[in-house]
Amino acid sequence: MTPTIWAAVGAVGAALAAALIARSVKISEFRQAWINELRADISEFISKSHEWIDLYLNFNAENNNEKKAALAPALDRIKYDALHVLRRIELRFKPDDLEGNVLLLTLRDLLNPAKLTPDSQYPSWRRLADDTTVKARHLLKEEWEVTKNPFRSARKFGFRG
Repeated sequence: MTPTIWAAVGAVGAALAAALIARSVKISEFRQAWINELRADISEFISKSHEWIDLYLNFNAENNNEKKAALAPALDRIKYDALHVLRRIELRFKPDDLEGNVLLLTLRDLLNPAKLTPDSQYPSWRRLADDTTVKARHLLKEEWEVTKNPFRSARKFGFRG
């Protein structure tokens, strides 16, 4: 091969390498934005769920029907706001994402009074919230590790990057 052909092959190779690196950087930027938005939505959902459980417990403890009737619209509004955020979270995961689906189930439990221990409702809700937060932290950390090192997931399957 002549030097001109070698130079052309080198230029094409360098252009391909640059394109692959640029693509990898852009994907990392998108993944980081996904992680940040997911983190914000999970935090917002847990916060709204906390607001809901506080009002729910007050609502159920209230004996005056007029006061109860006055609390009902706020209770519904907070729950529907939380469900709106939950749907945003759900739409970020693939249907077959096992870890994501486990997290979604624990998030849903925060708005499910049947999951509460009858004699200690608020402490049992706090345990659910803490468990949900731990699951979210693990999932977000794993996603961050993949974002930092895209070849990490390939290593799980025996490939070396």
